[in-house]
Amino acid sequence: MTSKGFSLLLECGSAVLSLLPRFIDITSLDSVLLSHYHADHVADVGCLQYAVKVQTDLGLRSNPLPLYGPEGDICPSLTYHEYTRAIHINPAEPAQIGPFTVAFQETNHPAVCYAMRIESEGKSLVYTADTGWHDGLVDLAAGADLLLCETSLYNRYFGWVDGHLSAGEAGKLASKAGVHRMVLTHLPHSGDHVDLLKEVGEEFSGPADLAATGKKVSL
Repeated sequence: MTSKGFSLLLECGSAVLSLLPRFIDITSLDSVLLSHYHADHVADVGCLQYAVKVQTDLGLRSNPLPLYGPEGDICPSLTYHEYTRAIHINPAEPAQIGPFTVAFQETNHPAVCYAMRIESEGKSLVYTADTGWHDGLVDLAAGADLLLCETSLYNRYFGWVDGHLSAGEAGKLASKAGVHRMVLTHLPHSGDHVDLLKEVGEEFSGPADLAATGKKVSL
């Protein structure tokens, strides 16, 4: 995401590094924000760190890349020599990352994980990260311009997997929070994703879309 010329990468899972140059030169990336350390969210962190090393050694980058993430025993090495720098999330207070003000809410997930409300220039995006139902997410997402909501389960699988939302729960969250728009992400690996939109629509009357590679949303 970008605001006022500042670029923030949200999560860094598998294949992110190979796709990133389609949208931004790595030398122009200003910061990275990680919700938790499950592999599908951080698999390319090491690759990104080495890419920053190469760019820096070539004289194309002069400042270390800040990587924000939770603190804990399973925290990977976010600091890589002088090339990247770890900054641990303090959920008790918002973080200022360039022009973005980021507030955090711990989610209902097997690993320590934080949902985020990211605000800049009078606009707000709320990213649930990975989570089961949590009442605190309603307050975090209240009135958001965009809810980027994990939707891991079709309604028929409700309750089968801990720490993830069904489509109906995602729609309920959007409705209760009064968000203006939502995009479904963290989609299941099988089935017809259009069914997710139908199930979300049973709870949320506002606009909803599926996340897709290269999809751009302006707020």
